Amino acid sequence: MGTRAVAASIAAIACGLVGCSNTPGTEADPNSPEADPNSPETAEQPVTEELFVGECGSMDNTEVQRLTAVSDLTVVSENAVRCRWESATGAYAMFTWYRGSPIDRERSVAEAVGRTIERIDVDGHPGFTAAASGASCEAGVENGDGFLHWSVNYVIDGPRDSCDVVEDLARTTMSKAK
Repeated sequence: MGTRAVAASIAAIACGLVGCSNTPGTEADPNSPEADPNSPETAEQPVTEELFVGECGSMDNTEVQRLTAVSDLTVVSENAVRCRWESATGAYAMFTWYRGSPIDRERSVAEAVGRTIERIDVDGHPGFTAAASGASCEAGVENGDGFLHWSVNYVIDGPRDSCDVVEDLARTTMSKAK
């Protein structure tokens, strides 16, 4: 059985155990803030539809090479939720799909370590970029109750702005999501 088949089997078993569905959950408690669309708690929480993202953010080597402008980036590890591409120059790109994890925690960690945070919007899905330097940046984009995360590190200044690259990678992934 191939790596992708094993990953698909694991994902199917996990969905069966925790209950995956495209349909909304049960009716909200009428006394909860979520039940009142005018509640400040509800108004502050952007709600984005969770879209299915394929393995590696639905990206292949050619697309990652084109968007990063690093011609020898190749996938060195891949599974249902994380993939990493590496180059002989030391540059890398990494995709991670965090399901059931709040994006604000990732943004807070990036901010706490001194990264420069910028808010972005990818087709109605709020997110952020976090720059460590011109050579390194990450992007997180909300996807339902989780988020998608791309990071790029050129090691030295790369052929493109790293924050532009991770935003382009996130946009491409979201455009392919179903």
